[in-house]
Amino acid sequence: MFHNEVIGRRAVMPSTRALAFAEFVVPAPGPSQLLVETEACAISPGTELAVYTGIHQWLADPTRAWPKFPFTPGYSAVGRVAALGSDVQGYAVGQRVIWAGRQESHALVDTQAQDRPLQRIGEHVDAAVAASTVLARFPLAALVQSGSLLGQAVAVFGLGTIGQIALRLYAAAGAYPLIGIDPVAARRQIAEHTSGVRTVDPTNGDLNTALRELNNGELPEIVVDATGAPATVHAAMAAVADGGKVVMVGSPRGVAGDVDFYWHLHGRSIQLIGAHGSAIGAAPRERFPFTLDRALRLLVYFVESGRLQLADLITQRAQPEQLQEMYEGLLHERERFLGVVIEWKP
Repeated sequence: MFHNEVIGRRAVMPSTRALAFAEFVVPAPGPSQLLVETEACAISPGTELAVYTGIHQWLADPTRAWPKFPFTPGYSAVGRVAALGSDVQGYAVGQRVIWAGRQESHALVDTQAQDRPLQRIGEHVDAAVAASTVLARFPLAALVQSGSLLGQAVAVFGLGTIGQIALRLYAAAGAYPLIGIDPVAARRQIAEHTSGVRTVDPTNGDLNTALRELNNGELPEIVVDATGAPATVHAAMAAVADGGKVVMVGSPRGVAGDVDFYWHLHGRSIQLIGAHGSAIGAAPRERFPFTLDRALRLLVYFVESGRLQLADLITQRAQPEQLQEMYEGLLHERERFLGVVIEWKP
Protein backbone atom coordinates (compact mmCIF):
# COMPACT_ATOMS: atom_id res chain seq x y z
CA MET A 1 0.00 0.00 0.00
CA PHE A 2 1.32 3.45 -0.91
CA HIS A 3 0.53 6.03 1.74
CA ASN A 4 -0.29 9.68 1.09
CA GLU A 5 2.13 10.87 3.77
CA VAL A 6 5.10 9.96 1.57
CA ILE A 7 6.99 13.12 0.64
CA GLY A 8 8.27 13.51 -2.90
CA ARG A 9 10.71 15.96 -4.42
CA ARG A 10 10.89 17.74 -7.78
CA ALA A 11 13.18 20.18 -9.53
CA VAL A 12 11.79 23.66 -10.19
CA MET A 13 13.17 26.48 -12.35
CA PRO A 14 11.84 29.63 -10.63
CA SER A 15 13.42 31.93 -13.21
CA THR A 16 16.12 32.07 -15.88
CA ARG A 17 19.25 30.09 -14.96
CA ALA A 18 17.93 29.33 -11.48
CA LEU A 19 17.13 25.91 -10.03
CA ALA A 20 15.58 24.80 -6.75
CA PHE A 21 13.90 21.72 -5.32
CA ALA A 22 10.40 21.54 -3.85
CA GLU A 23 8.86 18.88 -1.67
CA PHE A 24 5.30 17.69 -2.15
CA VAL A 25 2.94 15.17 -0.62
CA VAL A 26 2.75 12.19 -2.96
CA PRO A 27 -0.95 11.76 -3.81
CA ALA A 28 -2.86 8.55 -4.28
CA PRO A 29 -3.66 7.81 -7.93
CA GLY A 30 -7.07 8.65 -9.37
CA PRO A 31 -9.24 5.95 -10.98
CA SER A 32 -7.38 5.89 -14.35
CA GLN A 33 -3.95 6.82 -13.01
CA LEU A 34 -0.73 5.08 -12.11
CA LEU A 35 1.56 6.35 -9.40
CA VAL A 36 5.12 5.85 -10.64
CA GLU A 37 8.35 6.11 -8.68
CA THR A 38 10.97 7.64 -10.99
CA GLU A 39 14.17 5.66 -11.53
CA ALA A 40 15.83 8.11 -13.88
CA CYS A 41 15.04 11.05 -16.13
CA ALA A 42 17.05 12.13 -19.18
CA ILE A 43 17.78 15.80 -19.79
CA SER A 44 16.29 17.21 -22.97
CA PRO A 45 19.16 19.22 -24.50
CA GLY A 46 16.69 21.32 -26.47
CA THR A 47 13.61 22.31 -24.50
CA GLU A 48 15.07 22.04 -20.99
CA LEU A 49 18.09 24.17 -21.83
CA ALA A 50 15.96 26.64 -23.79
CA VAL A 51 13.75 27.21 -20.75
CA TYR A 52 16.70 27.21 -18.33
CA THR A 53 18.50 29.91 -20.35
CA GLY A 54 15.30 31.87 -20.97
CA ILE A 55 15.42 31.66 -24.79
CA HIS A 56 12.35 29.49 -25.29
CA GLN A 57 10.09 31.55 -27.53
CA TRP A 58 6.90 30.71 -25.62
CA LEU A 59 8.12 31.98 -22.24
CA ALA A 60 7.16 35.53 -23.24
CA ASP A 61 4.08 34.57 -25.27
CA PRO A 62 0.93 35.47 -23.29
CA THR A 63 -1.20 33.18 -25.47
CA ARG A 64 0.76 30.11 -24.32
CA ALA A 65 0.26 28.44 -20.96
CA TRP A 66 3.44 26.35 -21.33
CA PRO A 67 6.30 26.73 -20.60
CA LYS A 68 6.20 29.33 -17.87
CA PHE A 69 8.19 29.92 -14.68
CA PRO A 70 8.12 28.27 -12.21
CA PHE A 71 8.83 25.29 -14.46
CA THR A 72 9.47 21.63 -13.67
CA PRO A 73 11.74 20.32 -16.45
CA GLY A 74 12.00 16.94 -18.13
CA TYR A 75 9.90 14.72 -20.38
CA SER A 76 11.73 11.42 -20.79
CA ALA A 77 11.78 9.08 -17.80
CA VAL A 78 11.69 5.51 -16.57
CA GLY A 79 10.17 4.29 -13.32
CA ARG A 80 8.21 1.61 -11.53
CA VAL A 81 4.51 1.45 -10.82
CA ALA A 82 3.96 2.04 -7.10
CA ALA A 83 0.16 2.12 -6.99
CA LEU A 84 -2.82 1.66 -9.31
CA GLY A 85 -6.07 3.57 -9.68
CA SER A 86 -9.28 1.62 -9.21
CA ASP A 87 -10.08 1.45 -12.95
CA VAL A 88 -6.60 0.67 -14.27
CA GLN A 89 -6.16 -2.57 -16.17
CA GLY A 90 -3.12 -4.09 -17.84
CA TYR A 91 -0.57 -2.82 -15.32
CA ALA A 92 0.74 -4.16 -12.01
CA VAL A 93 2.66 -2.76 -9.07
CA GLY A 94 6.41 -3.14 -9.68
CA GLN A 95 6.21 -3.00 -13.47
CA ARG A 96 8.77 -0.84 -15.22
CA VAL A 97 7.47 1.87 -17.57
CA ILE A 98 8.73 4.78 -19.63
CA TRP A 99 6.71 7.96 -20.11
CA ALA A 100 7.13 11.70 -20.68
CA GLY A 101 8.26 12.07 -17.09
CA ARG A 102 9.68 15.13 -15.39
CA GLN A 103 12.61 15.68 -13.04
CA GLU A 104 10.76 14.49 -9.94
CA SER A 105 10.76 11.51 -7.60
CA HIS A 106 7.12 10.49 -8.16
CA ALA A 107 4.55 11.10 -10.86
CA LEU A 108 0.90 10.46 -11.60
CA VAL A 109 0.42 9.09 -15.12
CA ASP A 110 -3.06 8.92 -16.62
CA THR A 111 -3.42 5.70 -18.60
CA GLN A 112 -6.28 7.28 -20.61
CA ALA A 113 -4.33 10.38 -21.73
CA GLN A 114 -3.39 9.66 -25.34
CA ASP A 115 -1.13 12.70 -25.57
CA ARG A 116 1.14 11.39 -22.77
CA PRO A 117 1.43 7.65 -23.44
CA LEU A 118 3.51 5.19 -21.48
CA GLN A 119 5.02 1.85 -22.40
CA ARG A 120 6.41 -1.05 -20.43
CA ILE A 121 10.12 -1.68 -20.91
CA GLY A 122 12.26 -4.72 -20.13
CA GLU A 123 14.19 -5.27 -16.92
CA HIS A 124 17.39 -5.91 -18.90
CA VAL A 125 17.47 -2.34 -20.26
CA ASP A 126 19.85 -0.07 -18.37
CA ALA A 127 17.96 2.64 -16.47
CA ALA A 128 19.79 5.50 -18.20
CA VAL A 129 19.04 4.01 -21.61
CA ALA A 130 15.40 3.43 -20.72
CA ALA A 131 15.13 7.01 -19.47
CA SER A 132 16.45 8.30 -22.80
CA THR A 133 14.07 6.29 -24.98
CA VAL A 134 11.20 8.80 -24.99
CA LEU A 135 13.62 11.45 -26.31
CA ALA A 136 14.13 9.28 -29.40
CA ARG A 137 10.61 10.04 -30.60
CA PHE A 138 11.79 13.48 -31.70
CA PRO A 139 14.37 12.32 -34.25
CA LEU A 140 11.96 9.53 -35.21
CA ALA A 141 9.70 12.29 -36.56
CA ALA A 142 12.47 13.11 -39.06
CA LEU A 143 12.40 9.56 -40.43
CA VAL A 144 8.63 9.58 -40.74
CA GLN A 145 8.85 12.83 -42.71
CA SER A 146 11.74 11.66 -44.95
CA GLY A 147 9.85 9.14 -47.07
CA SER A 148 11.74 6.27 -48.70
CA LEU A 149 15.11 5.72 -46.99
CA LEU A 150 16.63 2.49 -48.29
CA GLY A 151 19.99 3.35 -49.83
CA GLN A 152 19.48 7.10 -49.48
CA ALA A 153 22.49 9.21 -48.49
CA VAL A 154 21.75 11.15 -45.30
CA ALA A 155 23.79 13.91 -43.63
CA VAL A 156 22.97 15.19 -40.15
CA PHE A 157 24.02 18.65 -38.96
CA GLY A 158 24.57 18.69 -35.20
CA LEU A 159 25.74 15.64 -33.24
CA GLY A 160 24.17 16.37 -29.91
CA THR A 161 21.89 13.72 -28.41
CA ILE A 162 19.08 14.27 -30.94
CA GLY A 163 21.41 14.30 -33.95
CA GLN A 164 23.21 11.17 -32.75
CA ILE A 165 19.95 9.28 -32.29
CA ALA A 166 18.75 10.49 -35.68
CA LEU A 167 21.83 9.00 -37.38
CA ARG A 168 21.25 5.67 -35.66
CA LEU A 169 17.58 5.56 -36.59
CA TYR A 170 18.38 6.35 -40.23
CA ALA A 171 20.95 3.54 -40.13
CA ALA A 172 18.35 1.13 -38.71
CA ALA A 173 15.99 2.14 -41.54
CA GLY A 174 18.53 1.27 -44.26
CA ALA A 175 19.89 4.69 -45.25
CA TYR A 176 23.46 4.69 -46.58
CA PRO A 177 25.91 6.34 -46.54
CA LEU A 178 25.43 8.34 -43.37
CA ILE A 179 27.40 11.49 -42.59
CA GLY A 180 27.55 13.36 -39.29
CA ILE A 181 28.51 17.04 -39.31
CA ASP A 182 29.79 18.72 -36.13
CA PRO A 183 32.82 20.81 -35.11
CA VAL A 184 33.24 18.92 -31.80
CA ALA A 185 35.72 16.06 -32.24
CA ALA A 186 34.39 13.99 -29.33
CA ARG A 187 30.89 14.02 -30.80
CA ARG A 188 32.16 13.02 -34.23
CA GLN A 189 34.03 10.11 -32.66
CA ILE A 190 30.88 8.85 -30.91
CA ALA A 191 28.88 9.13 -34.13
CA GLU A 192 31.33 6.85 -35.91
CA HIS A 193 30.52 4.05 -33.45
CA THR A 194 27.59 3.27 -35.77
CA SER A 195 28.43 1.18 -38.81
CA GLY A 196 28.19 3.17 -42.05
CA VAL A 197 28.64 6.58 -40.41
CA ARG A 198 31.45 8.92 -41.43
CA THR A 199 31.87 12.42 -40.05
CA VAL A 200 32.93 15.87 -41.16
CA ASP A 201 34.22 18.93 -39.30
CA PRO A 202 32.36 21.81 -41.01
CA THR A 203 35.06 24.28 -39.93
CA ASN A 204 37.83 22.39 -41.75
CA GLY A 205 37.74 23.14 -45.47
CA ASP A 206 34.84 23.23 -47.89
CA LEU A 207 31.89 21.25 -46.52
CA ASN A 208 30.30 20.31 -49.83
CA THR A 209 33.62 19.00 -51.16
CA ALA A 210 33.91 16.78 -48.08
CA LEU A 211 30.32 15.55 -48.47
CA ARG A 212 30.93 14.62 -52.12
CA GLU A 213 34.09 12.74 -51.18
CA LEU A 214 32.07 10.60 -48.78
CA ASN A 215 29.15 10.04 -51.17
CA ASN A 216 30.63 8.95 -54.50
CA GLY A 217 30.90 12.50 -55.81
CA GLU A 218 27.31 13.50 -55.01
CA LEU A 219 25.63 15.62 -52.36
CA PRO A 220 23.30 13.68 -50.01
CA GLU A 221 19.63 13.25 -50.92
CA ILE A 222 18.52 14.04 -47.36
CA VAL A 223 20.05 16.59 -44.99
CA VAL A 224 18.82 16.78 -41.39
CA ASP A 225 19.30 19.89 -39.27
CA ALA A 226 19.43 18.87 -35.60
CA THR A 227 21.40 21.87 -34.33
CA GLY A 228 18.59 24.05 -33.03
CA ALA A 229 20.43 27.03 -34.55
CA PRO A 230 18.27 28.83 -37.14
CA ALA A 231 21.24 29.99 -39.23
CA THR A 232 22.13 26.37 -40.00
CA VAL A 233 19.19 26.02 -42.38
CA HIS A 234 21.15 27.98 -44.99
CA ALA A 235 24.10 25.56 -44.78
CA ALA A 236 21.75 22.57 -44.80
CA MET A 237 19.99 23.76 -47.94
CA ALA A 238 23.34 24.34 -49.64
CA ALA A 239 24.50 20.84 -48.68
CA VAL A 240 21.60 18.83 -50.14
CA ALA A 241 21.36 17.49 -53.69
CA ASP A 242 19.10 19.24 -56.18
CA GLY A 243 15.56 17.95 -55.59
CA GLY A 244 16.57 16.67 -52.16
CA LYS A 245 14.99 17.08 -48.73
CA VAL A 246 16.08 19.24 -45.81
CA VAL A 247 14.44 17.98 -42.63
CA MET A 248 14.31 20.30 -39.61
CA VAL A 249 14.43 18.35 -36.33
CA GLY A 250 13.75 20.00 -33.00
CA SER A 251 13.16 23.69 -32.46
CA PRO A 252 15.39 26.29 -34.12
CA ARG A 253 14.96 29.29 -31.81
CA GLY A 254 15.27 32.45 -33.84
CA VAL A 255 15.06 33.74 -37.41
CA ALA A 256 17.13 32.55 -40.34
CA GLY A 257 17.51 35.87 -42.08
CA ASP A 258 19.95 35.03 -44.88
CA VAL A 259 17.93 32.45 -46.81
CA ASP A 260 16.95 33.40 -50.35
CA PHE A 261 14.01 31.11 -50.89
CA TYR A 262 13.79 31.86 -54.60
CA TRP A 263 17.29 30.61 -55.38
CA HIS A 264 18.03 28.35 -52.40
CA LEU A 265 14.66 26.57 -52.39
CA HIS A 266 12.75 27.03 -55.66
CA GLY A 267 15.81 27.27 -57.86
CA ARG A 268 16.99 23.82 -56.80
CA SER A 269 13.58 22.18 -56.23
CA ILE A 270 14.44 21.42 -52.60
CA GLN A 271 11.84 20.25 -50.11
CA LEU A 272 12.11 21.95 -46.70
CA ILE A 273 10.31 19.79 -44.16
CA GLY A 274 9.37 20.42 -40.53
CA ALA A 275 9.81 17.45 -38.19
CA HIS A 276 9.15 18.78 -34.71
CA GLY A 277 8.37 16.19 -32.06
CA SER A 278 4.78 17.44 -31.95
CA ALA A 279 4.37 16.08 -35.51
CA ILE A 280 3.78 12.70 -33.86
CA GLY A 281 0.53 13.29 -32.04
CA ALA A 282 -2.09 11.28 -30.20
CA ALA A 283 -4.33 10.72 -33.23
CA PRO A 284 -3.47 9.56 -36.78
CA ARG A 285 -2.94 12.16 -39.48
CA GLU A 286 -3.49 11.80 -43.18
CA ARG A 287 -0.42 10.25 -44.88
CA PHE A 288 1.35 10.22 -41.50
CA PRO A 289 1.42 6.70 -40.04
CA PHE A 290 2.67 7.30 -36.52
CA THR A 291 0.99 8.19 -33.26
CA LEU A 292 2.77 8.64 -29.92
CA ASP A 293 1.69 5.22 -28.75
CA ARG A 294 2.89 3.54 -31.95
CA ALA A 295 6.16 5.47 -31.91
CA LEU A 296 6.98 4.44 -28.34
CA ARG A 297 6.17 0.80 -29.05
CA LEU A 298 8.62 0.82 -31.96
CA LEU A 299 11.33 2.61 -29.99
CA VAL A 300 11.01 0.21 -27.05
CA TYR A 301 11.41 -2.68 -29.49
CA PHE A 302 14.50 -1.05 -31.02
CA VAL A 303 16.05 -0.48 -27.59
CA GLU A 304 15.14 -3.87 -26.09
CA SER A 305 16.42 -5.73 -29.17
CA GLY A 306 19.64 -3.75 -29.42
CA ARG A 307 18.82 -2.28 -32.85
CA LEU A 308 19.08 1.19 -31.30
CA GLN A 309 22.13 1.65 -29.09
CA LEU A 310 22.01 4.56 -26.65
CA ALA A 311 24.39 3.62 -23.81
CA ASP A 312 27.48 5.20 -25.38
CA LEU A 313 25.63 8.49 -25.84
CA ILE A 314 25.24 8.88 -22.07
CA THR A 315 28.28 10.72 -20.80
CA GLN A 316 27.02 11.67 -17.32
CA ARG A 317 24.84 9.93 -14.77
CA ALA A 318 24.17 12.39 -11.97
CA GLN A 319 22.15 12.86 -8.81
CA PRO A 320 19.31 15.38 -8.60
CA GLU A 321 21.48 17.78 -6.59
CA GLN A 322 23.81 18.01 -9.61
CA LEU A 323 21.09 19.00 -12.07
CA GLN A 324 22.14 22.64 -12.44
CA GLU A 325 25.77 21.58 -12.83
CA MET A 326 24.66 19.27 -15.64
CA TYR A 327 22.81 22.09 -17.41
CA GLU A 328 25.88 24.31 -17.27
CA GLY A 329 28.05 21.47 -18.52
CA LEU A 330 25.78 20.86 -21.51
CA LEU A 331 25.92 24.55 -22.31
CA HIS A 332 29.65 25.13 -21.94
CA GLU A 333 31.53 21.80 -22.15
CA ARG A 334 30.40 20.15 -25.37
CA GLU A 335 33.53 18.00 -25.58
CA ARG A 336 32.62 16.27 -22.28
CA PHE A 337 28.84 16.50 -22.05
CA LEU A 338 26.44 14.81 -24.47
CA GLY A 339 23.69 12.66 -22.98
CA VAL A 340 22.91 13.33 -19.32
CA VAL A 341 20.61 11.30 -17.08
CA ILE A 342 19.52 12.19 -13.55
CA GLU A 343 19.19 9.13 -11.30
CA TRP A 344 16.30 9.69 -8.95
CA LYS A 345 16.39 6.17 -7.54
CA PRO A 346 19.88 4.71 -8.06
